[in-house]
Amino acid sequence: MRVMIKNLAKYMYHYSGMGKCMFRTLRNSKGPVLLTIVYHRICRSMDSYEYMAMPADVFESHVKVLKDNFKIVTVAEGLDLVCKEKRKGIYVSINFDDGYMDNYTHAFPILKKYGAPANIFLTTDFIGQEHLFWWDEVFQTIHRSGNSLRDAYRAIRINDSLMDRKGSEIEDFVDNLRKQAPAGKKINPSLMLGWNEIKEMTASGISFGSHTKSHGNMRLMEDAKMRSELIESKLCLEEKLGTKEIGFCYPFGIYDDRVRGIVKDAGFNYARTCVKGSNYKNIDRFSLKSIDVSFLLDKALFTSLLSFYSLMR
Repeated sequence: MRVMIKNLAKYMYHYSGMGKCMFRTLRNSKGPVLLTIVYHRICRSMDSYEYMAMPADVFESHVKVLKDNFKIVTVAEGLDLVCKEKRKGIYVSINFDDGYMDNYTHAFPILKKYGAPANIFLTTDFIGQEHLFWWDEVFQTIHRSGNSLRDAYRAIRINDSLMDRKGSEIEDFVDNLRKQAPAGKKINPSLMLGWNEIKEMTASGISFGSHTKSHGNMRLMEDAKMRSELIESKLCLEEKLGTKEIGFCYPFGIYDDRVRGIVKDAGFNYARTCVKGSNYKNIDRFSLKSIDVSFLLDKALFTSLLSFYSLMR
C-alpha cells in the first residue's frame, strides 16, 4: 500500500505539470548543477530486450523531457558551466557506458532528432568486435521466460555479487551457471561500436571517453596493470579522435583513493563514478556523481527522479 501511494504521488506530480514548474523555479533560483544521466544500451522494443537495455520509445521520452526542461551538454561542457561563479541553471549530460553498437543504431538517431549531445565511454580493447561481457552472459544464461525484466532484476542481484571478485572466480561462477542452463541454449556476443560509427557520431556532437581497455574492477588491480589499462586506452582514443581532452568512467563505478589518484595522474580530464547524486561548483572532478536510469522505464518516475536530484544542491 505504501509503495502504491508513493507511486500515485509521483504520477500526480508528473501529470499535473508540477515537474515543469519545479524545474523552471530551480533553474532561476539556485546555483548551477550538472546531472549526469547514465544508460548502457538501447533496444528496438521490449520484444528484442537485452540486459540493461532501454526500449527506444522510452529513451526518446526521456530525451524529450530533458530537452524541454534543461540544457543538455557534454560532461566537460557541464563542468565548465557549473564552475562559473554567477551562472545559474540545471545542466544534464546523457552518458552511455561500455560502447555497444546499439548506441549507434537505436540511440544516435534519437539524439540527432533532438539535437542532443552525449558522452559514450568505450572499452577500447573491444572496439569494432563482437564481445560477450560476463554480466550479459549471466543474463542470457538465466533468461528462460517471457518476462525479460524479471530475469534482468535477477541478473542484477547475481552480477552485483560478482563485481568485487577476481576474474578467475567470475569465470568459474559463470561456467557453473552455464552448466545449469538448458541443453542447446544459445549465448550470443554483442557487437561493439567500430571506428566508422565513432567518427560519424563525433561529427554530430557525441563525445567519447575511456572505460579502460578491458572493463576490469580497478580496485583489484596492481598499480602497473591499472596504469596500462588507463594509459593505453587513453592513447588509443587520443590518436583516433585527435584530442587530448579525454574523460573517464570507472568500470562498475568502483574506485577508491588509490584508483582515483592513478586515474588523475594518467591525465584524464575528469572521472565519473556510479555514486548517486548531483555535481555542483566545488565537486571533485575525479569523483563525479551520476544517476543510472537503465531500468527506469516510466516517464513519470523519471521526471520525479530528476526533480529530486535537482534539489540536491
